[in-house]
Amino acid sequence: MRILLITQWFDPEPSFKGLLFAQELRRQGHQVEVLTGFPNYPGGKVYPGYRIRPFQREVMDGIPILRVPLYPSHDGSGAKRALNYLSFAAAASIGTLFVNRPDVAYVYHPPATVSLPAMVLRALRGVPFVYDIQDLWPDTLAATGMMENAAVLKGVSGWMNRVYRQAAHVTVLSEGFKERLQQRGVPENKLSVISNWTDEGQITMATPDPARARELGFEGRFNVVFAGTMGKAQALDTVLEAAEVLRESQPTARFVMIGGGVEVERLQAQTMEKQLSNVVFLPRRPPSEIGEILNLADALLVHLKDDPLFAITIPSKTQAYLMVGKPILMGVRGDAAWMVEDAGAGYAFEPQHPQALADAVARLMGMTAAERKEMGSSGQAYYWQRLSLEVGARAFVRVFGQVVMANRSSDRFKRLLDIVAAGSGLVILSLPLAGLASLVRLKLGSPVLFSQQRPGLHGQPFTMHKFRTMRDAVDSHGQPLPDSERMTPLGRFLRASSLDELPELVNVLRGDMSLVGPRPLLVEYLERYTPQQARRHEVRPGITGWAQVNGRNAISWDQKFKLDVWYVENRSFALDMKILWLTVQKVFKREGISAAGEATMPRFEGQGEI
Repeated sequence: MRILLITQWFDPEPSFKGLLFAQELRRQGHQVEVLTGFPNYPGGKVYPGYRIRPFQREVMDGIPILRVPLYPSHDGSGAKRALNYLSFAAAASIGTLFVNRPDVAYVYHPPATVSLPAMVLRALRGVPFVYDIQDLWPDTLAATGMMENAAVLKGVSGWMNRVYRQAAHVTVLSEGFKERLQQRGVPENKLSVISNWTDEGQITMATPDPARARELGFEGRFNVVFAGTMGKAQALDTVLEAAEVLRESQPTARFVMIGGGVEVERLQAQTMEKQLSNVVFLPRRPPSEIGEILNLADALLVHLKDDPLFAITIPSKTQAYLMVGKPILMGVRGDAAWMVEDAGAGYAFEPQHPQALADAVARLMGMTAAERKEMGSSGQAYYWQRLSLEVGARAFVRVFGQVVMANRSSDRFKRLLDIVAAGSGLVILSLPLAGLASLVRLKLGSPVLFSQQRPGLHGQPFTMHKFRTMRDAVDSHGQPLPDSERMTPLGRFLRASSLDELPELVNVLRGDMSLVGPRPLLVEYLERYTPQQARRHEVRPGITGWAQVNGRNAISWDQKFKLDVWYVENRSFALDMKILWLTVQKVFKREGISAAGEATMPRFEGQGEI
């Protein structure tokens, strides 16, 4: 397969789903290209050797990369962060025109804005994309305090629903994420759980050097190491309070805090204020050096604040800790705690509970060195068997293959049938079409055709053409009269016989529509669909469809959408032939032409069960 990785973060930036992932996909026999930005994370400064320019092509270890411009920033300013995200999204959307057409695109989220170039690629070049979710937005924005504006959070939520609708498949890092998205209407068959791996090429597994241990003050202490970002989400005041508890009861216990973040200076100040000699801070280290510190540790610490969102996430450092093979203290509820306990790799404790953390440290200290080593080895074996890069990449390849096959096989044959049938129909029916056009012109005036923007494949608008069936009658205020009053006898005949639909054969020939598919409704309805209802746009709209032969306009919107989605999930050549045959019967019987009390169908206001 030809796979395009769309990600705002890529090497030389720290990104375990960057070059490492691309190399493994290539090792497994696939062609890989990358669309990314100029490296500036995490410092917000463009890396040495790079400068912002319109586009830059390079090759890393045989992987072709297209870099696009962005506004480099990663400080605490919400406006600058937004500009960073949006500038990449806009530039990468243009960049999709300058990459080789892939079979499938892989999209790494966050940020949510990275979905825009994927949707542009699909709209302009018909490429399906797999959306890999590492953070649930807007949940994470609210939980971390990054964004508190209710209107913005609502807007982000609406955008994410659109992304879920348009993605060919969505991958998540935990069962909790999967359940949350199902609650939001994303179909289960569109979701897969693929656990993260760690940067296996960067973390060294060498035996700890005693001299280095003495140099860093690790000798003679029981060192609990926290490595990573120190922000509000990590709630690391708990560590300082646990250190106070352990200062007297376990004097050899020590917390080693490694990394950067917005909370580092405050935590350091509190440590000095409380005179906590059993807490030390070390500066951020590159991935190539962090393995040394992790190997010197006696235990490794994960901690997040006690928020429902974090009960369904798995912090990325978990996989690194498991691979290193050290006992883990997991201060996170839910999926992450379950993973560590299932691996037999450590103990989970109640987050934001200092005494619980102190008790967990004391429990580990009470074990023998051999018991702790066995615990670490269990975690290491769990990692290589279930979470490694090779295991994860194979899982993604299976998803990519399913998406590509679904996009290729049935749709190509169906499109060929549409072209042949629509072309033949227009030739054979040319004289009747001319006659009907003359009759409409005589009875209703011009224009002969009713043309309107309708949403097509993936919700992209197109202009649909039908024979006109209504008069341009308005009330005293200039507003159009109800459909029932504007409908003419000729219009009723055209609708009852479905002859008004014949010009849509031109739309079929152009690729806007298909002979069979969910009927194209109004563009304004797009924002009213649930994610499940919006699945009707995963295929081209049709002149006729499963809902049309099972009630047409005489059924409710809920029934219509359920039938449309059923068709999307069960479409086949045989089903299309059945629908075409049933359509002929329905047209002759003139069934389901309108809803009760309506000239056609009432407006859809967004109420629905699916």
